[in-house]
Amino acid sequence: MSDRIRVLHVEDDPDLAEITASFLEREDSRIAVETAPNATEGLERLDDPDAEVDCIVSDHDMPGPNGIEFLERVRERDPEIPFVLYTGKGSESVASEAISAGVTDYLQKGGGTEQYEILANRVVDAVEKCRIEREADRTRAHLQAITDHSMDAIVTIDADSRIRFANPAVERLFGYAPAGLEGEPLATLMPEREREAHREGLTRYCETGERSIDWSAVEFPGKHRDGREIPLSISFGEFEEGGERRFVGIVRDVAERERHRAFVEQSSDIVTALDANGTFQYASPSVERILGHDPTDLVGEYAFSYVHPEDRERVVETFARSVTGDGPDPTVEYRLENADGGYLWVESVGSNRLDDYGVGGFVINTRDISDRKRREEKLSRLREWTRDLNYTRTAAETTQLAVDAADEIVGAGLSGVHLVNEDGDALEPAALAESVPALFDEQPVYDRDAPAGTRAALAWEAYRGDEPLSVGALSAFDRLDEETPAESIVLHPIGDRGLFVISSSEPRAFTETDVLIAEILANHLEAALDRVARETSLERLHDATRGLIRADSPEEIAERVVDAAEEVLGFSVVTVRLYDEDAGGLVPVAVSEAVEAVLPDREVFTPDGGSLNWDAFEAGEAQVYDDIETAGALDTGTGLRSLMILPVGEHGTISVGEMEPGVFDGTDEHLARILATAAETALNAAARTSRLHERSAELERQNDRLAEFASVVSHDLRNPLNVAQGRIELARDECDSDHLDAAAGAHERMDTLIADLLTLAREGERVSETEPVRLSVVVESCWQTVETADATLTVDEDLWLRADESRLRQLVENLVRNSVEHGGDDVAITVGALGGGEEDGGGTEDGGGPGGEANGSDEIGFFVEDDGPGIPAADRDQVFDAGYSTSQEGTGFGLRIVEQVATAHGWSIRVTEGRDGGARFEVTGVEQAGE
Repeated sequence: MSDRIRVLHVEDDPDLAEITASFLEREDSRIAVETAPNATEGLERLDDPDAEVDCIVSDHDMPGPNGIEFLERVRERDPEIPFVLYTGKGSESVASEAISAGVTDYLQKGGGTEQYEILANRVVDAVEKCRIEREADRTRAHLQAITDHSMDAIVTIDADSRIRFANPAVERLFGYAPAGLEGEPLATLMPEREREAHREGLTRYCETGERSIDWSAVEFPGKHRDGREIPLSISFGEFEEGGERRFVGIVRDVAERERHRAFVEQSSDIVTALDANGTFQYASPSVERILGHDPTDLVGEYAFSYVHPEDRERVVETFARSVTGDGPDPTVEYRLENADGGYLWVESVGSNRLDDYGVGGFVINTRDISDRKRREEKLSRLREWTRDLNYTRTAAETTQLAVDAADEIVGAGLSGVHLVNEDGDALEPAALAESVPALFDEQPVYDRDAPAGTRAALAWEAYRGDEPLSVGALSAFDRLDEETPAESIVLHPIGDRGLFVISSSEPRAFTETDVLIAEILANHLEAALDRVARETSLERLHDATRGLIRADSPEEIAERVVDAAEEVLGFSVVTVRLYDEDAGGLVPVAVSEAVEAVLPDREVFTPDGGSLNWDAFEAGEAQVYDDIETAGALDTGTGLRSLMILPVGEHGTISVGEMEPGVFDGTDEHLARILATAAETALNAAARTSRLHERSAELERQNDRLAEFASVVSHDLRNPLNVAQGRIELARDECDSDHLDAAAGAHERMDTLIADLLTLAREGERVSETEPVRLSVVVESCWQTVETADATLTVDEDLWLRADESRLRQLVENLVRNSVEHGGDDVAITVGALGGGEEDGGGTEDGGGPGGEANGSDEIGFFVEDDGPGIPAADRDQVFDAGYSTSQEGTGFGLRIVEQVATAHGWSIRVTEGRDGGARFEVTGVEQAGE
């Protein structure tokens, strides 16, 4: 087994893919990494016959198929290959989907380079475990096949001559079940006169190592369970197990030789013997019956010349491996030429007996599997058709697909699907095979009340029955008097939906396999129709529930709920009751037409009125009653039997009833719950419309910010940072520099900022806790972590304020970085306090320069300004928009983050012109703190 571990890494970020490959190969010299930019190309690499892949490492978020979809397609190709999902997007839902799809391991990308050591260890562990399991499976299968299928009895004993193992052939030879012999003395299988000599010989050998007999093909008598003696040929061997000596004997009944020959001569399968060159030495008489060849004519012929040219190379290679002992005895399927020049599908099982005395050949047992191959082909096509049934969208598409499948797979050219009409009195065609219209003047419709002996009566008999009806010759069928173009027919009920008619004009056209295929196809058709009905109901219900939100009042919502329950879900007796505090109970607000005909007038259900509606409303749980006659309901005796009551939050109930008991199934309850949930949502919306209007704009902005930050943090920032951290680690191997330490520290700070941003995006933007912070200390700290080139910093006036220090550092760092990026390497930056009525030396008339509104005001805050080119007045309203930047190096998110941090504290920020014409940012609304 090769020690090399070949890894296919699928990652859409080329820098991250390169750095990951470098670290994996450095962590373990056995690992060799090949990369692919997406799942589609990854699958192409796997499909390459020359590709050798031991493990797959894949990202999740990628263009095209994502990591889970890639995993599912890989598992279709190879259920066992190790697959590690290595992703920057981590959540319980992703992990759950990965586990369900058969992932080997799941690892989330993080900061630092230790993640690559973890990844390398998991790759190596997964590959080694897979290799060990595969090798163990091959060994176990090999040994099990040898012992289980051996015609010879195999017995293992210990040094005390007690039986430790016996294979199945022991029972055929001696009459004892193998399990019953374990632990018994070997003497059990010997005539009494031979037992003492055996014990002495075994003891002497164990003590001295001297053999008293040759261990190869010893002629020795055995004793059957019934007491008779058996002439045996035994070969011995010795091995060690768990530190103890073991002896194995391979036992053959000498008397069976002639019986074996007779068996071979009379076998219905072809038995042949080949020499090491593949030449026939023997062919059993059955070769003439199956292939038409005279057995004597085959002797001396090259056996593989009769194998189909397309299969010959594969069969010869299998034979060669078995002859050389490179593999277990083979079983191979291929096409074999008959005497007429045609080919039959056969299956051959070979056994290498070249070294066996009396055989001296490679023995092959061959049987005709043409019928089985035809069955397998049909079942394979059936799998394709039934898979397509999973994706149909309408009943018409579903039924036509099933009819086409019956025609294509089993040759049922007169097939059709007939569904029960709305009145329930006829089976009407939903789909017909192409040849059916040409044989009928009118499309066949089967009326429920048709007289006996007609096709319609037979169809209804099958529809009402529990089992499908199969007839091989309708012309001779005594329950059918009406003429029909069909001869062979299978009538299969499709649940309560209708009947699948699978028929042919040929008599006895369908085999048992065809009937089975018809049953499988009908079952899949029923499931597909159920699915289509559910999906259709869900789509219609979705459309109906959307209309609930547009209703202007609770009364209109209730009316629309009743309409949806009737028209979409098919319920008949429907009542919507809403709680009325003034009335002291549940008041009927909307009812279906059937309610007035079935139920008595009843205005209010009160807590003490004994109503099942009130019980469900008070409990807050849906209740389903198969028969209200046994539930103590108020409506007993009205004819109403099945009842389902669904609470609508604190607003009321929806009750649904039918006149038959036990009507509602799980799907009815599921759809009704969806309707009740939608009604509750609509009623909640109606109760708080004004508040929702006020909140909607803020929620939309907040969602945009959350999505924006999540995108930046999870991909656009994390991946480049990981690459940069990896490059530093690789650079340390090449040189030693203080700059690397500084860069690594900056990266750690970046990682902290990213984590803070991600926390902001996930937990909301408001700052919950603040503490006294000194502005100058924060500014000096930020100055050390930002690349400032030759820029200078001046702090005009200090300020103590209450803030989240980490978030304040983030704001100041971004403003300083913005000044350097846009003002040049030698820009002068000034930071100072605002407010308290003191002159701050600010900028222009629109923000607070000398004479401006902010100058001398009581607004507490601070400013950051530079002497760079400044920001044009026309652009100042855009600078805080996400993605806005005038620098090629800028990300466009820096000032957006500044504004969001200020907003999170409840501060305001504006941009003006600085004293020297540069950009000036003023933060106001700050809470001043004591030192």
